[in-house]
Amino acid sequence: AVIGIENGYVIGKDLSMLEVYRDLGARYITLAHNGNNDIADSAQPSSRFGDVAGENGGISEFGEQVIAEMNRLGILVDVSHISKEASLDAMRLSRAPVIASHSGAHAVGKHARNMDDEQLRALKENGGVIQAVALSGFVKPDAVEADVSDFVDHIDHVVALIGVDHVGISSDFDGGGGIVGWNDASETFNVTRELVERGYSEEDIRKLWGGNTLRILRAAEDVAAELGTL
Repeated sequence: AVIGIENGYVIGKDLSMLEVYRDLGARYITLAHNGNNDIADSAQPSSRFGDVAGENGGISEFGEQVIAEMNRLGILVDVSHISKEASLDAMRLSRAPVIASHSGAHAVGKHARNMDDEQLRALKENGGVIQAVALSGFVKPDAVEADVSDFVDHIDHVVALIGVDHVGISSDFDGGGGIVGWNDASETFNVTRELVERGYSEEDIRKLWGGNTLRILRAAEDVAAELGTL
């Protein structure tokens, strides 16, 4: 289990709060959520808060400092929820691999929260990981419900495009996740069975079920060590 923070808004404009959260156990931070903040533009700007699309131009100047400090502290930069421009900026700026902790493939499910092929190729260049998310509206936006087969279609697309070393799996059960066949932890085996039926090897499945994410968590710590923090 990994402690994460799903909105960089919680630091306000105080970079020192990143170290406070790191010391409390946080190991990844999603730069923004459903709405822009001082760090990054959101993939879903909020009219409720008066957001303007692209108001930061991707990652703000303050956001660049945030990413540098997260690298220094060994905290993974999470690019789920942020705009395409912001994600491309983050992948360019971060010295450590980034994570898209819960996102889908836009080519399979055309939703603003999903990553397109340009973003996925940039993710590979960065060395990062996208954890395909089992939230029905992202998996199959035009359907009432998505199922395990629809979900693994996202994994197939990303693996074919950038390789199995850059893909993970996310349920997002606490944030609206759940699909037909995988609505809670007791049904997790259905995902593994679908992967086996599609020809994924035991090694591939081990990577998908956490191995790749553990690799980038270690890489973030390695970068921090290089920078003299850990």
